[in-house]
Amino acid sequence: MRHMARKMLRAGYYWLTMESDCCKFVKKCHKCQIYADKIHIPPTLLNVISSPWPFSMWGIDMIGMIEPKASNGHRFILVAIDYFTKWVEAASYANVTRPKMNGAIEADNKNIRKIIQKMVVTYKDWHEMLPFALHGYRTSVCTSTGATPFSLVYGMEAVLPVEVEIPSMRVLIEAKLTDVEWVQRRYDQLNLIEEKRLNSMCHGQLYQQRMKKAFDKKVKPCVFREGDLVLKKVLSFAPDSRGKWTPHYEGPYVVKRAFSGGALILTTMDGEDFTRPVNLDAVKKYFA
Repeated sequence: MRHMARKMLRAGYYWLTMESDCCKFVKKCHKCQIYADKIHIPPTLLNVISSPWPFSMWGIDMIGMIEPKASNGHRFILVAIDYFTKWVEAASYANVTRPKMNGAIEADNKNIRKIIQKMVVTYKDWHEMLPFALHGYRTSVCTSTGATPFSLVYGMEAVLPVEVEIPSMRVLIEAKLTDVEWVQRRYDQLNLIEEKRLNSMCHGQLYQQRMKKAFDKKVKPCVFREGDLVLKKVLSFAPDSRGKWTPHYEGPYVVKRAFSGGALILTTMDGEDFTRPVNLDAVKKYFA
């Protein structure tokens, strides 16, 4: 904006409100607004989600589109995670409709993707590595719970393949137990699982408090009202013929209804309603 005012000064033009007029002109430039960098500053405070017991609440998200596609034609990985134990289930598909989830699910997706990246050989066999990646994730300690998902589900740590090849201490000890002693030991582990889950829940609540405190420091509140004009981030995964020239935002759209939780109902300029609500972090104000 100041650069524009300085160029005009060098060209020999001047008036009293030159700089403010340049600011207003640039703000209302349609091309400038749709090609502007995407905003990554959170507009609302972080809402933490706590699950009261295992497998009572699940989150679903998607990894993809993955290139190159797998040898079976699949391009996406659909991931489901239990909020309490962080137990993950995943399957690959050729096509999916992208759900919008919170950052916690997306963070787990990144971990699974990193594991697969380190295991693939031909980059088209990644779908075959998915079960091994899931096992690796389930047997790793999660920062948010302080325990492995496997232990929170079964009450004991998984026996890793290396422990069978090169027997660990617990494998050697259990090999000497009789069937009755092994069953009793397993029964004792299951009796203590609730205490382990309670400790994990307390650990998770403290972790969420720290995360919320750090997240909320970055928040820049943004409030929209009915009738406001907004631009929406382009989130389509379909190839665009414009390639690198594809704009970052599309619109403008009109806010039809704003909810307190950070969701908006949008309509086109012709009055056609969107089929689904849009999250507040996917839009920005449009200057007309």
